[in-house]
Amino acid sequence: MAPEPGLAGPAHVWDGEWPQSREDFQRFVEAYAQRLVAYAFRRMGSIQDAEDIVQDVFVRTYAERAKRAGVTAVVPYLYRMTANACTDALRKRKRTKGLLSRFAGENLPSGHENGVGLYAVSEEIQRAESLLRRIPRRQAEVVRLRVFDELSISEIAVVVGCRPNTVSSRLRYGFRKLRTIVSREGKQ
Repeated sequence: MAPEPGLAGPAHVWDGEWPQSREDFQRFVEAYAQRLVAYAFRRMGSIQDAEDIVQDVFVRTYAERAKRAGVTAVVPYLYRMTANACTDALRKRKRTKGLLSRFAGENLPSGHENGVGLYAVSEEIQRAESLLRRIPRRQAEVVRLRVFDELSISEIAVVVGCRPNTVSSRLRYGFRKLRTIVSREGKQ
């Protein structure tokens, strides 16, 4: 009897191919939903948007599960889908915000569309994001995936669409720049 697909080891490892049954998919969602919402939240700045995006990703992946039956790099694939959905949502937000401000003749509040944050971001996360915004975008993205999401170098490579050596370089340079920034701030 073949082992049942599911979780093995750390929370971010799925040892099977793309889940096909309703039960496997439910376990899959339970295993990754929180991690993906946190990932999307760091990109979007809104917990509501992050939850909506992750829900949409899971609905789409369940509906199209037969197409993904052969996918073995499940975790990076799921992160890539979430990253793409966030990028699309940010583009749409930017277009909508531009149109609304043009018609209203004034700028909308920054941060959240309604100017209201339903959940406060911890000071640590705010500081980390503040630091990450000061280094190149590609380096910041791999640092986020490694530190916050605990993805491996090879998983990050799939998510960002580059070679593992490139991911390692971006991590090294990103951490070096972050150390320099923190060191300078400590001397002030």
